[in-house]
Amino acid sequence: MGRINRKNLVLLFLGVLVLALLINLPNTSSIYMVRVLNMTMITYLAVLSLYVVFGMAGQSSFAQCGLMGIGAYITANVSTRWGYPPILGMAASMLGTALFAFIIGFALFRLRRFYFSFSTIALMTILNGIFANWTKGTGGPVGMGNLVQFSVGNFIFNTEAKYYYLILGFSIAASIIIWKLFRSPLGRSFMAVRDNETAASCMGVNILLTKNIAFAISGLLCGLAGSLFAFLSGYISATSFALPQSQLYLVVIMIGGSSSPIGALIGSILINLLPEWLRFLKDYMMLIYGVGIMGLMIVLPEGLVGGGKDLYAKLIKWKRSRADAEQGL
Repeated sequence: MGRINRKNLVLLFLGVLVLALLINLPNTSSIYMVRVLNMTMITYLAVLSLYVVFGMAGQSSFAQCGLMGIGAYITANVSTRWGYPPILGMAASMLGTALFAFIIGFALFRLRRFYFSFSTIALMTILNGIFANWTKGTGGPVGMGNLVQFSVGNFIFNTEAKYYYLILGFSIAASIIIWKLFRSPLGRSFMAVRDNETAASCMGVNILLTKNIAFAISGLLCGLAGSLFAFLSGYISATSFALPQSQLYLVVIMIGGSSSPIGALIGSILINLLPEWLRFLKDYMMLIYGVGIMGLMIVLPEGLVGGGKDLYAKLIKWKRSRADAEQGL
């Protein structure tokens, strides 16, 4: 019991230390780096949405950036064009994107395995075409600019630092909720579908409905990420929500590891901050990405988190076998 309490105290201390560092980051970083951190957290929310549908439910989706676009354009229309409070625009983005994902999922999830993945590519292409050509709703190729800034009452988020704390708060809240989902009966239903659909169906899990719920939760997070992106950037266009960005999100979660929500965080940090750390190698970044991803998939096919767990388990097994051998001598 004492060991458990000590472990909890250590985790609590580390959590408080990390939180203190995060809160103090805007005071020790340039405006540019704060913007990079803001974009990193928005990327994390998008990748976390992919973790729900891919890591937990086992469905490879390339539509995350398109769902983000739906959320961003809903926010832009509700808050800027129609003049409703920004908080209502954000809520409408989250609910609207979740509803869209839930409804479209009934059609897409009738396809299985890579056929579903191909269908999400088609969905992404359709959405990007709508974003680029629906002038009345999205501004067409020109996009939508001069978007209102997020505000709560009379408090306006009009600096990078203020947006940092706003996005950080949403990121922490989303992380806690998804972690709870990961350990909940619904989360176990997602993972049962991921592992074996036939066995899950025999256990009474409604496969189609379960996948749709996972996709809807994923859409909710994408709507939040898209809304935050719209408020932060002040301008959105079809080029912000293209297929290559969705492909990048899938790469991010493969790098971090799809076995745990932590993988989404690690992958997002690496993919966004690595170019800043290696700015002197900017001409070779695509080469570094390609070689790094290939090497990682060969050495750690489960990503950094899954591979780290496997290496830790092997280390513990090796230490135990070595201790048993020494006792035998």
